[in-house]
Amino acid sequence: MGARARAERSAGVGEALESIESFLTGLGFSAELVSAGSPEFPVHRCVLRDPQGRPVAESLGKGAGEQSRASALFEAWQHLQHQRGQAALAADPRRVRVLAASTVVAQPQLRGEGMLHRLAADYPDARLACLRLEPMAQGASELWYPAFARSPVCRDHPIPGDDLEYEPYLRYAYDSGTATGMSEPEALLHGLLEAVERDALSHALLNWYVNDTYRPSGVDPADLPADISRLYEYATDRFGGPPLLIDMTSDLEIPAYCALPPRARHPGVLGSGASLDAEYALERALTEVVQSEFNMSLGVDRTLGNRLAYLRRWPLLERCARADPAGLADRLSRGGRLPGRAERTGEPGVRRRLAAVLERLERAGFTAYSFRWNPSGPGFPVVTVVVPGLDTFAMVHNAVPVLPTGRAARLLAGAR
Repeated sequence: MGARARAERSAGVGEALESIESFLTGLGFSAELVSAGSPEFPVHRCVLRDPQGRPVAESLGKGAGEQSRASALFEAWQHLQHQRGQAALAADPRRVRVLAASTVVAQPQLRGEGMLHRLAADYPDARLACLRLEPMAQGASELWYPAFARSPVCRDHPIPGDDLEYEPYLRYAYDSGTATGMSEPEALLHGLLEAVERDALSHALLNWYVNDTYRPSGVDPADLPADISRLYEYATDRFGGPPLLIDMTSDLEIPAYCALPPRARHPGVLGSGASLDAEYALERALTEVVQSEFNMSLGVDRTLGNRLAYLRRWPLLERCARADPAGLADRLSRGGRLPGRAERTGEPGVRRRLAAVLERLERAGFTAYSFRWNPSGPGFPVVTVVVPGLDTFAMVHNAVPVLPTGRAARLLAGAR
C-alpha cells in the first residue's frame, strides 16, 4: 500500500472515529476503553454504557493506531443494535414470517444451504421464524431466511409461532456477516467481506486438519510491505516467534488470509481477513491474531475448556477448534500471493468495491442478500449479509460442535 493510500485511510479513520464518538455522546452513551499492546498496534477492549450507566455492549477493537479505538466503538454499537433489533423482531410482522421448515428449504435460493436441509429432514414440520432478506442484485427476488441462524440470542427474544422444536440446531446461531459502517453501502461491504472471510476460513480449517497431505500457501515475510512488516515484527515479539501467514484465497478470487501464532499457547488463536486489497486483508489477519491472543490471555471465556473436552468425541472437530499451528509450518508452500491494490476511501470508492465483490460472487454462482437491524435514517446502519451456499463452518473455531453449513461439506465428505 502506497504512502498516498495510507494517508487517505488514516484520514478516513480519523473522520470515522470523530463521527462515532460524537454520535454516541449525543445519545448519552459513554465508553470505557482499556488498551493493550503497542501504541502503533493497540488492542482496545470497550464497555459501552447507556445514559443510566448500565453496561449494554462489549467489544474488542483492532488495527493500527486510532483504527483500533474506532473499531471497538463501531463494534460496540453494532452489538447493541443487533441485540435490540433481535428483541424487536416480534413486533415487526412485515419483515418476519413463520414458515414450516420444509417450506423454507423449498426456496430455490437455499438449495446450497446444507445445514438447513439437514434441519428440514430432521424436523420437517418445525415452525421457523424467518427474516425477509432483500437481494443485493437487481432482478433477484426476496428470500425468507431462518432468523435463528443469524440471531445468537434468539432464545432470549422468542417470536410468536416459532416453536423452537429444532433446538439442537440452535448451536448454528452465528452473527457472521453482521456489520456496521459510516453508510449503508459501507456496512454492506464489511458484512459481505466477512461472509467471504468465514467461507474461506471454513475451507482452510477443513483442508488443514482433515487432509494431512494438503500444503497451505504461505506468504514469505520478505515480500511484506514496510507497514505490514512492522506489524509482523510486533506480532513476532508478542508471540516469541514469527507468526504463520497463510493465503487462503478461494475460487471466489477475493484475497483472504489467515495468521496463526508459531505455537499454541491458547487453543483456537488465529486471525483472518478478506478484502479486495490483499495487503489490507493480510493486515486484518495479523491484527486479529494479536487481538485473539490478547482476548484469550484475559481468561474471560470460562467455558472454553468444557467445550473443548466435549469435542473430544469428534477428533476432527476438536482439531479444527484448536487450530494448532504445529505441523502446518512444515507443510507450508511458498505459493501465497500478495498483490498490492490500493484501498480507496470515500463513498464512491465504497460503492465501486461493493459492486466488484458482488460481481465476483455472481460469477461464482452466488447471490447476496441483506437485512437491516436498526431503523433507516440518521445514525450508523447495522446489517447482516447472507450469501446462501457460502460456509460458516468457521464457527467451530469457538469450540462449537458443528458440521459444514454449505459448500465446504464436500471437503468433510472426502475425509470419510
